[in-house]
Amino acid sequence: MKKRVFAILLFAFFLFSTASAFAADVWCKVEYYYNGTNYTKVILYSKSNKTYYVKGFTRDSDSQVSIFFSDKKTFSSETNTVLIPQSMFLMPIRVILVNSDGSPLFNDVKDSPYKDSILYLASIGKIDGYKDGTFKPKKSVTRQEFAKLIVNVFDIKVEKNITKYSFADIKNCWAKNEIETLAKMGVIAGIKGKNGVLYFKPQDGVTYEQAITVISRYLKLKAISKKDYKSWANEYINAFVDNNLLSEKEVKSLKLNAFATREWIAYILSKAVLR
Repeated sequence: MKKRVFAILLFAFFLFSTASAFAADVWCKVEYYYNGTNYTKVILYSKSNKTYYVKGFTRDSDSQVSIFFSDKKTFSSETNTVLIPQSMFLMPIRVILVNSDGSPLFNDVKDSPYKDSILYLASIGKIDGYKDGTFKPKKSVTRQEFAKLIVNVFDIKVEKNITKYSFADIKNCWAKNEIETLAKMGVIAGIKGKNGVLYFKPQDGVTYEQAITVISRYLKLKAISKKDYKSWANEYINAFVDNNLLSEKEVKSLKLNAFATREWIAYILSKAVLR
């Protein structure tokens, strides 16, 4: 009896461990063929060098496809690649990876209004979840986490061997090189302290208006409108609205000086990637 209970517990542990690994391990690369076969090629990769197989795909909308995958090979012809006819979609398409049993990459995003944006960025390897298989969509994002996300999402080359930093409080920060790279690009700015010393405050949460400002600077968005959103970031917010990254209604629904959530950051970054 004891052996049977132990076996059941061991099997349950194995299932839990496998599900957790799935959440952060698999990602895909999307290649477009505009002048060739008119197919979109999606290739599965693994951060742990595991092999994943495509089990099929479904067309979710004019611009989104779900690709079902597994680490189990059923037929000898299965590969880690799938070709999707571009005629089925409006380009570019948003690819979302789904476990072959239908479960999403993260087990806590089902009710998020930004679920597809979260899963899209995770599917192309731009954001991660946690080891327990969650994404924690309502959790706020720190300023250093946001700097790292900007670098990852836009494939920005990070400067190495930096000896002098623009901010007095990032020398021991795990994202110090990403922060300094963005600072030198003029994308992020610090906060002036006494004697003119600049601080970044990496552990503080990033606010909605700060996130909008950084993304707007990186994309070099221009504002035409001059609407007043009662924010120091009016110029950048107007640029977002004018470039269809946010609607006026969406802006007005935000408490602009509050800390941005992980789900909203994923939403706005996915829109920026696909613009």
